[in-house]
Amino acid sequence: MPFRAEELRQRFAASIEQGRMGHSYLLTGDHSESLANLALGLAGQVLDAAPQEHPDFHAVRPESKSRHITVEQIRTLEHELYLRPYIAPLKVAVIFDAERMCMGAASAANAFLKTLEEPPAHTLILLTSGRPAMLLPTIISRCLRLDLGFEDIDSTTGHEPEWIRPWYGSQPNPALRAYARAQVLHDHWSEVRAKAEAHLKNSDDDIEEDVGKALVEAEFQLGRQESIAQLQRWYWRMSEKVAKTSEHERMRAVKALEELQAALAQNCEPHLAVEHACLRIEGLV
Repeated sequence: MPFRAEELRQRFAASIEQGRMGHSYLLTGDHSESLANLALGLAGQVLDAAPQEHPDFHAVRPESKSRHITVEQIRTLEHELYLRPYIAPLKVAVIFDAERMCMGAASAANAFLKTLEEPPAHTLILLTSGRPAMLLPTIISRCLRLDLGFEDIDSTTGHEPEWIRPWYGSQPNPALRAYARAQVLHDHWSEVRAKAEAHLKNSDDDIEEDVGKALVEAEFQLGRQESIAQLQRWYWRMSEKVAKTSEHERMRAVKALEELQAALAQNCEPHLAVEHACLRIEGLV
């Protein structure tokens, strides 16, 4: 069940007051920056100070040029967590964009599993992920999951990305409009894959060929999921004004896009899944 950010902060504060904190939390939602701000706010509640300036706060972000979290980063974090806190009762660690531990051979995620399974008594671990479907099931199962709702997406997401503009073209026929929209998605996804391949090619990281292919595929899947989430945001925030959609049409579109995400996660044939979703958006199936 999705919550507003303030509700999550209140629940967290109550857990702190009652001494009922879990060891590991997975914060999920649609917007990475909102999740990061929430995680920092929760860390601040625990540490009773700005986390970035606190010696008992530790953060891990994707830093390599191939934009994944490395085993070395995880090993460094684990070393810090097994030391006693300097000032606060707890050490607090935040792994931002945690799905990037699972890219390639998922070496970083596998390295972190033991810490999640047997966390030090004096630690709190927060993971953020806008793409929890990319996480290893063993990661998810060892965390308490808190979902951030759509209403807490930052106002900066009110302007749709450039690629979405052809989505609301002037085609009056619903069936033709559906197939044109399917093509818009496929064209965008081709660009996403090309960028992932170019990013890896230009990276200075020493990556084996098979790992590189896995990283490209993971990066592509992340980009594909993000594009569907962008469309959902557009239907929630922009389509009433831009495309004159009714509330029923918006709800139908968001539901169809959720079903598309699920179909792709189950490795359904992408072209058929996209066409079905676009027809569903138009109310034709």
